[in-house]
This record gives sequence, C-alpha cells and structure tokens, in this order.
Amino acid sequence: MIKLSSHQERIVKAPLSEAIQVLASAGSGKTRVLTERVRFILENTKKEGVIALTFTNKAAEEMQNRLSDYDETVDRAWVATIHSVAERILRQYGHTIGLPRELHIYERDKDRMEVFIQSLRDDWVNMDEYLNIDDEGKKNRERILREHMNTFSIIKRELLTEEDVEGRFPSEPSFWEIFQDYQNALLDSGGIDYDDILVYAHRLLLNHDWIADIYRAKYKHLCVDEAQDLNLLQYEFIKALCGDSITSVMMVGDPDQMIYGFNGSSSDYLCKHFVRDFSATRYELKENYRSSRQVINAANKLKPGSQEERKFALKGRVYVKSLSDEAEEANWIVSSIKKLIDLGRHEEIEGDISLDHMVVIARNRFVFSSLQKALDENSIPSFLRKTERMPEPVSLFGKILDYGIRVKLNPRDWVDGKKLCGLLGLTPPEKWRDEDILKDWSRKVLASDIPLAGLYSHLLLDIHQLDSHEPNINKFKRSFDKKLTVLAKSKIDYTPEIERSMEELEEFHKNWTGFKKKGLGVSLQSFRNALALGQLAEEELTDGRLTLSTVHTMKGLEKDIVFVMAMCEGVFPDYRAKLGKEMDEERNNAFVAVTRARRWLYITYPEKRTMPWGKEQKQAESRFIGEIKGDSLCGRGKARRPKKRLQAVQ
Repeated sequence: MIKLSSHQERIVKAPLSEAIQVLASAGSGKTRVLTERVRFILENTKKEGVIALTFTNKAAEEMQNRLSDYDETVDRAWVATIHSVAERILRQYGHTIGLPRELHIYERDKDRMEVFIQSLRDDWVNMDEYLNIDDEGKKNRERILREHMNTFSIIKRELLTEEDVEGRFPSEPSFWEIFQDYQNALLDSGGIDYDDILVYAHRLLLNHDWIADIYRAKYKHLCVDEAQDLNLLQYEFIKALCGDSITSVMMVGDPDQMIYGFNGSSSDYLCKHFVRDFSATRYELKENYRSSRQVINAANKLKPGSQEERKFALKGRVYVKSLSDEAEEANWIVSSIKKLIDLGRHEEIEGDISLDHMVVIARNRFVFSSLQKALDENSIPSFLRKTERMPEPVSLFGKILDYGIRVKLNPRDWVDGKKLCGLLGLTPPEKWRDEDILKDWSRKVLASDIPLAGLYSHLLLDIHQLDSHEPNINKFKRSFDKKLTVLAKSKIDYTPEIERSMEELEEFHKNWTGFKKKGLGVSLQSFRNALALGQLAEEELTDGRLTLSTVHTMKGLEKDIVFVMAMCEGVFPDYRAKLGKEMDEERNNAFVAVTRARRWLYITYPEKRTMPWGKEQKQAESRFIGEIKGDSLCGRGKARRPKKRLQAVQ
C-alpha cells in the first residue's frame, strides 16, 4: 500500500461490513483513498468482487492503472462509469424486457430529434398542432423541439410518472402521450437514447431479482467516485444494484464541487439519502495536499472552512487583474505566459516552467475567442479540452464509414440511413429492414456520377461484408489504405478530401485497436457502443501546448499554474443563475476553478465586453473576486473597481 495519512488510512481500512460516506475536499487525495480502498477489499477477501463507479472513462482508466500491480484486479474489480456498467447489463439481459439483442444507442442529440420528428411525419401528424406551437412559435420550432428533448431527459433522470408529468406541465395535458410517442419511435428504429441506458437497466434490476442476484453474487462491494454529482436515476440504479444484500458501499465526494445541476445532479444523494438508506458512517478529508497556502486561502474565502493547509505547504501566489476589454485581457494573459516561460525555473515549480504546467480556465468555451486570436498571433500552441464524446467525421469517406456501420448493425436505423442516402444522392427505401441494403447501394453508387464513386462503392460493399461478430478491421484498413494511396498519387482534383479520408481511416483503426486493447469486446456492435459511451476517447496529449478548458472539462484535473479569465458578473457567475441553488452551483464552479491550481493562480476580467449584437457593455467584477479579495460589498454583488496595477491577494 502507498503511504497514506492517518485520516486516509482510517477510511481505507474501515470495516468491510459498513457503508461509508467520505466527504473529501479538493486536493485531499480522494482518488488515492478510493483506489486503496478497492485494493484493501481485494486483499482482505478471497473471491469477492468490487465495482468501482467513476464519473468519467478517463478516471476509470486511471484507477485501473493504479491497480495494475495487483494480479486479481482484472477478474475481481470492475472499474467503469455508471453508464458503462448499465450498458453491459442491458447487453446481456436487455432482451428479457423486450429490447433488441443488438442494442443501438442514439448518442447524438440531433439524431434523437430526427427520430422524433420523422415518427410524427410517418403518422401524418401536424407537428405544430401536436406540439401546441402557435404562429409565433413556428419561428422558434427548432428551439421548442430541443426543449422537448431536454424535458424527455428530465422525465427519465427524475423517474417521473404520468401523474408527475401531468402535475409538472399542467398547461400541456398531452405531454405524457408525446413522451411515449418519442419512446416508441426510438424502439421502432431499433434503438434507445443515452438516458435510456440507465432507465432500462434500473427497470431490469428492479423487476428481475434473478438478474440482479447474478451481479450481487459476484460483486459484494461497491465504491462510487464523485458522488456529489449523482442524479436521482443514477442513485436509484445504485440502490437497485445493491438491493438488500450489498451493504459494503463507499461513496466519495465533495458537496462544494457539485457542478452538474443542469443534469439533475444534487449533493443530497451523497449527503442525505445515502446516509439514510445505507446507515452510512461519515468520514471527512479536508487537508489539501495539492495546493499552495495562497490558493487554499482563496478557496476558503469562497467556501469557508472547506480546506486545511498542510504544515509544509508552499506559499504560492494569487493575482487579480482587471483589463480594459477582452483584447487587453487576452494580451495580458499571453504576455504573462511569455514572462513565466522566460523565468525558466522557480523553487515552487518542479522542473522548467513550460506550457505543460499551465491551463486557462473559463466558465464557458465562447470566452476563449479573443485569447485564441492572441495566442495564434504570438505563435503559442494551444488546445481546447473536450468531452469524451467522439467528434463526428468530416470527410465523405469518414461519414459513409460511420453511417454505413450503423446501418449494417441496425437495418431499421433510418436516421443514419437517410443521411447516407443524402450524401450519396440515393433515394431512401420505403421500408428499413433490408439486411442487404448496403450491398444494393454499392451497386447504385457505382453507376452514379458522384466523384470517387468507385471508392465509395467499395466502401459500402466492404462494410456489408464485415463479420459483425468478429470483424477483420486490420484487413479492412489495409485494403483502403492501398485504395486511398493510389488515388492520392493519381493527382486528381480531390487531394484534400483523400488526405482527410486517410486521416479518418487511421483514426477509425486507432479506435478499434484501443477497443481491443481495453478488452471491451470483439464484435462490431460492442465497438459502436464503446464509441457511444466515450470509452475510446484517449487522454489529449499536450505536446507542449497550452491547455484551454471550461470548468466542467477541467474537473478532476490540476496544473501548477492556472489562469481564470473573464471572471465578471454575467459570465462567471453565469447570467442565468438567479435563484439561491443556481448561484450556489456557480460558487461551486468558482471553487473548482480555483482549486485546480497547485501553486499559482491568476484571475482576470475585462471592464468592457463586446456583446454578440456588436455593442460594447461595461462589466462588473465577479462577486467571487470580491470575496477572494475580502471585499464584502462584492460578495453581495456590488462590484468595486479594482486598481489597474497587478494586485496580489494576501
């Protein structure tokens, strides 16, 4: 076991018969505690397994790597996200509740919307009358449809019944019927959406004890990371998985870092429901092993008493700076980065100071436009951290490959089938159940006059001929490498498209290799589902580039030097935060941003911003800056204009 503090060791070695609630503040070593608890369980039981639920796939991989030195980890420890666990349960037993054996997941929001819209068209339903859209609303039809999609997700995440829906939406008495039509449209097209993964898995465990008992017999222990961000559906899934027999449950989280309220998350499931339902024993970890004293002090201004500094913590630094506008703010950040790199070394930073040591954090990604421009002008390489969802292909080859595999696996998938027809100039069939449809389209494309028709004809045919259960992707890749190389050397007019096609073929093969390496399955359907669940997204390599990140994509990560930019009222906190609970979550966002810093923290904001409609508008410094500086007026939202010079917060 690695060295633990006395508080950490007490948690790791707590009795295996009891449920444990661990309130672990930022930098307190919660990942270490969680990992070592799993190791302790494996070492102190003979055959009992443990499920460790993480918030992201990357966190799951990190925990697996930390446990890789223990021989029995693979057989006895199941480390995965909650959706990944639920998806495997559905893949094995979903057919018992009428789900397709080859489960197709519509992970893209626009696909969910298209399924719904097309189902209305097929039934000759007047969409505007059905959705109660008046003449004024027709201008905003797409927005209204998106709102319906969001409401469908709320119904699922909050496990609302027909009666609940009628009570919550009294002005729309037919909303439950609309929701049921959406669900039926998904199933008719052979698929489910992302929220359904947990909905159906929860229903299966709740209503089929014999299935739940299969998992309970093997896995006697459960550990949950980032439990402050659980929503009702996730919490109820965990309860259904445990039943009455699994009592060894550890939930680790920090209520001060609950920042996913927009997904229905609430720290109440960790702090109240878990304690009540499992009679959990409470433990706390407050000592920050990550950050310098100045950063801890700033964090405690936002969340009093949340952090305890280590005896040997470095002093660190926190700076607050106001700039005249967004351009000056961006230029100041760039100038500061250059000066830090020129500094070379500092006793508080390990090794040479480089871009790898830094991150610029903003409340939302739209803030970065001015900074990105300044970085480009100064030849400073950067990248924006993204979510684990895979980007959509750009080349026609990549799109045909993506949509073609989806249609091969699910011939009822008219959503992607119609997209494919649109790309190739084909007439969609009247019915979507023909398993030879790609073979038929291959012949039709070959006879068409679209550019590179021969290439795309071969691509459709080869996708059709892939063995769904054990596809030879290496052979598939070699074949098209040759075809694309020949085309590239022929000096035709489509060289950029061919180059992008080769890149996306390489990316496809790389994902397949990663899928096999991680032992996630061997079939084409398992591969597709792994992509949908974000299990194949690799850690972005900085390669000497500056990291740009929103607060949410920086969760769980840290850097020596952190810049938090555009920290003004209306941006950070967000302008939509009105009520107490919403503002509390904005404070959590600020707390998360500040505690990403190990050593030095720089906070900036522009005194003027250009609005989307082109008008310049004065800005007030964020109330959180006022609190960090000890300005009580700012804490009440009344901004005080800061001094122009660089100000160190003592």
